[in-house]
Formats: sequence, structure tokens, C-alpha cells
Amino acid sequence: MRKTKAALYGLFGAFAAGALFYALQFSHPADSMPVSAASAEQSLETLRERGDMAAQRRHVWALLATITKPSQNGLPEFATWHGEGELFGNPAPIHPHPGIAGFYRTDDGTAALEPHADVPVLTYTLYNEPAFQHIIRYRLNQAAGLERLRRTGPADAQVSGDRTVPAFPADSIVLKTVWWPVAPDGVTAMPVWDPSANPALKGGNPYTSWSRVVGVDPSGGGAPTVAVDFAGAAYPKAHRVGLDAFYHVRVDAGMARRMMADRPTAKAMLIALGRPLRAGDYLALVGVNLATREIPEWIWAGFWWHDRPADSMFAVGRPDALRGAWRNYLMAVAFDTSRPAAMDGGAHIAFNPWLEGRFPDGGHGSGLSSNCQACHARASYPAVVFLPVTRGDPDLKTDRAYAPGRLRTSFLWSLAMHAKTE
Repeated sequence: MRKTKAALYGLFGAFAAGALFYALQFSHPADSMPVSAASAEQSLETLRERGDMAAQRRHVWALLATITKPSQNGLPEFATWHGEGELFGNPAPIHPHPGIAGFYRTDDGTAALEPHADVPVLTYTLYNEPAFQHIIRYRLNQAAGLERLRRTGPADAQVSGDRTVPAFPADSIVLKTVWWPVAPDGVTAMPVWDPSANPALKGGNPYTSWSRVVGVDPSGGGAPTVAVDFAGAAYPKAHRVGLDAFYHVRVDAGMARRMMADRPTAKAMLIALGRPLRAGDYLALVGVNLATREIPEWIWAGFWWHDRPADSMFAVGRPDALRGAWRNYLMAVAFDTSRPAAMDGGAHIAFNPWLEGRFPDGGHGSGLSSNCQACHARASYPAVVFLPVTRGDPDLKTDRAYAPGRLRTSFLWSLAMHAKTE
């Protein structure tokens, strides 16, 4: 009986165990660590070594507050960054727009490496100026550049027999953004991730399996609840939320055309709207994965939208500097593949339900027990499939992602998977 109960608790998912850890950790927050310009990396490494989750969260919340501040043109700072189309589009766009407005993607033959192509999400990766310029300088977006470094690049310090790309500047930031389409008229159903209501499934927890949806209503009026349908199920009393609860953008004809030309994105639009995306629709930001190269292994965080953001332990530490819609996003963070340990005794857990939640259990747990840094540590060229989920320190002996003769791509899967062959 005890073994049966343990198995059932395991099926509930290591997510719940990790979440409980956060609750306990924040009831006794550690002393904050002052971070100066001269010793920033060492200060952050200290937070990592100590497993100081409270201070780690404060740091990442502050990063979010910084990159969402309005720029000179009124857009949040991150919305002015370079899109993946500029780096990996083949051919690259002639006059690219910044942010999601410049969405452009070409089929690079890596669809087989993507998990759960049957339930795709609309994603677009953005690179700040230091990250973008570093990639361009060393031709890290081109297969020829990676092949050259595979032969002549610096020896990797961790993996014997591998080489590595040149280290990114410490102020490099990469964002993988996740969007949900919203019709301008009527109400659009949108899934919401509630950890306690979604136990881990062997085949993963894609958003079509989540137990609850909200109804997004751009009109901003109406009753508190609304009847909506999604993925073949009826939700007679979905929470009605306004579009202003999200950071969102308006879709123009060019965006709609480029997005519908990308097969996974087009399928995601049909799942969400039941029709193609078109001009006049909105895109609501529902998730973000952030990576910042402040330490050699990068700092990793996942953000996701929630309609009850004040009730979650993943809101702990959110600063007053975040205003408006940005207060509706929850956050998980990873400075390390293992520390601090989860309540089940395993390695640290940090994932984004929109992205990693859909990963199936390949023997070491599903996406609900994954860790951003542990996954991205495997990023190498030529690209390998990044599943199954692994926990903790890398398996340098049997994991083919660490085989001799490979090029480590500084934790960035986008370089390994999408490099141009022109």
C-alpha cells in the first residue's frame, strides 16, 4: 500500500513537490546579496551555490522589470529586440521589424526535433543587441560557422573532446516568447495552468489537456463568467478576463500572412481560434522563457500568465516596479541544474507549463519535473533531440549530446537547431 501511495504521489508530478519547496523556502527568506558591477558574477554564483531561492527570485523579477520598461518608441524594451527571423531566416528579411511584429520563420528541417508537434504553440525567440551582435560576429547562425568552430573553437572546459562557441557577453539576453491569439469580437477561450488540478501525465501535459480555461474578451465588459468551448469540451462558467490583463499586440496583414505560412504556427492558430489568423486579431503574451548570460551557465526563468496571480506561490517576491498587466505573470527560476533540491529529494525543478509542461515522461519524469538549465546544457552541434527529460547533473558518459567531437553552443538550442546552411 505504501508503494502504491508513493507511486500515486509521483504521478501527481514533481512540480507539486517543487512548488511546496518554494512555499517553505520563502517562509524563511535568506539574507539578500548585494550585487555590484565589479563583482556581479561572483555575487550571483554565491546565490547559486547557496541555493538562495529568495534572492534568486528577487534578481530575476528585477530583470523582468527592466526589460519591460517602455523604450523611446513606447514599446517594452524587449519588444524592440531582434527576432529569430533576422538570424535564421533563409533568406533573411530585408527590412525586419523588431519583436513579434517581425515574425518570420522558414522550414529548416528541424521539425522532427520538436516535441509534441501535434499540439504546437506560437513561439518566437528574441535576442537583445549584445546577444545578436555576438551571434553575427562569430557566424553562430550559420552551419559553416559552427562547423569551423567545431574544428578550431576553444576546448570545452567540461566535456572532454568537445569544443565550444566563444563565450557570450555577460549582458546577453535571449527570450523565447509564447503567444495566444484572441479574436477582436466575441470571447476567445484560453487554457490556464493550475498545478494542483493537472497531475503529471505519462504523455505530457500539453495545454489541450489542462483542466480550466478563461474567456478573453476584448470588449472589457459582460458578466464575470462566460460560456466557451475549447478542444472539444464545454466550459459553461469560464472566468471572463479583459485583453488588458495581458501584454498584447495587434496583428496586421503582414504578420497574419507570415504566421499562417509557418505550419506549426498555423496549426496552433486553428486550435485556438478554429480559423486562420487574420488582420485585426490580437496576440496575447502567455509565456516567456528568459536566459541571461550573467553566469557561465546562464540564468534561466520561466514566466506564465495567470488570472489569479496573487494567489500563487510563484508570485512570491514580485516587486512593485512591475505594473499593470505585468503583475499577472508567475515565475520559476533556475540558477543551477540541481540546487536547491526539490522536496522529493531530486534535482531542482523549474519549467514553463506552456513549453516544458508538454514534455512526456521518458523514464526520469515528465516536463513537470524538468529544469531549464539541465535541458539547455545538452545544446550542441550537430543538433540532437533534446528529449527525454533528464534531472540533475549531465550524463557525460552515455548521453550522445556530450559525445566527443561536438560543439557546445553555450546552452542555446536555437544555434544548434536552426543554423542556416546557405
